Amino acid sequence: MKYLQLLPYLALAALAGCGEPPAEAVTEPVALVSLERAVTADLPVIVHSYGRIEFEPSGKHILNAEIEARVLALKAVAGDRVEQGQEIVQLVPSSAGETAVSQASRDADAARAAAARTKRLRADGLAGDADVEAADTAAMDLSELALSLEARAGSILTLRAPVSGIVDGILAAPGDLIAPGTAIVQLASPSALQARLGIEVEDAPRVAVGASVQVRSLDNSASQTDGEIRQVDTRIDPATRMASALVAIPAGRGFLPGEAVQADITVGTHKAAVVVARAAVFNDESGTYVFLAREGTAALQRVETGLTSAGQTEIRKGVTTGDDIIVEGAATLADGMRIRTAPAGAAP
Repeated sequence: MKYLQLLPYLALAALAGCGEPPAEAVTEPVALVSLERAVTADLPVIVHSYGRIEFEPSGKHILNAEIEARVLALKAVAGDRVEQGQEIVQLVPSSAGETAVSQASRDADAARAAAARTKRLRADGLAGDADVEAADTAAMDLSELALSLEARAGSILTLRAPVSGIVDGILAAPGDLIAPGTAIVQLASPSALQARLGIEVEDAPRVAVGASVQVRSLDNSASQTDGEIRQVDTRIDPATRMASALVAIPAGRGFLPGEAVQADITVGTHKAAVVVARAAVFNDESGTYVFLAREGTAALQRVETGLTSAGQTEIRKGVTTGDDIIVEGAATLADGMRIRTAPAGAAP
């Protein structure tokens, strides 16, 4: 009797169960990627270097005193831009300098007297024309030196810029006593620049004069230039423990003296290498690998790599020319994952 009374309730429960929706199917993920084919190409062998921009020695001018003098005043400091003829240093002759003026005057008088004697000897047949010419030249030179020193003696001596440029160094201070011929000012041309690059000891034998190089500023991304190695100095700098190479920097490229630069020096070419984009190569605890595109899936392929240069990596084993290599989107892939490719020119 109780069984018959439960039948209506069992029927209602069965009908309610029939109304539940079916369970949703799990969708397999599909990764959006871009491909590049492995190609055979000549891969440049690059030595990376860092250095600084400096003035070329050939573009420098040295200002010095002709006689012993004392520095009276400095009219410019290191780093100043000066125009041709601009005053840089004022000097006053020392007592020794005045003595040098007197000595130069006496030397000039003696030279003129010697020239006159030589002419008399020629008239007597005891000297030749060459002797007279040499004596006259010596007398003229010493007379000009004496006149120059006399014009400066007892007055303020002014050192002026022979050309427009940048004051690269002031080598004296007010009050210093300067010996004749001592350098006081270094003036450099802002258009005569060079890059001095540090070269690792193991790379120095591979860097040769004439090697092509690209120089880029580390401070200003707009400043870069292509050039050639002009000089290689294989002496090891005791401070950096590196050799050095020099590269001429053309004017107007935006580089400034003292600026830090990076350089890529081409020291050779690896012929006919199988290469892929460097961004497609990954490493894990088991080694190096890339992802190949095979029938709509990503296939993890272990590889043996060689040289990496100019954004490309040489594959010595595991990939052949023509293989489709996954580049963009490869970092999130797993072996066997389904993929679809992005349209040409579009990033995944």
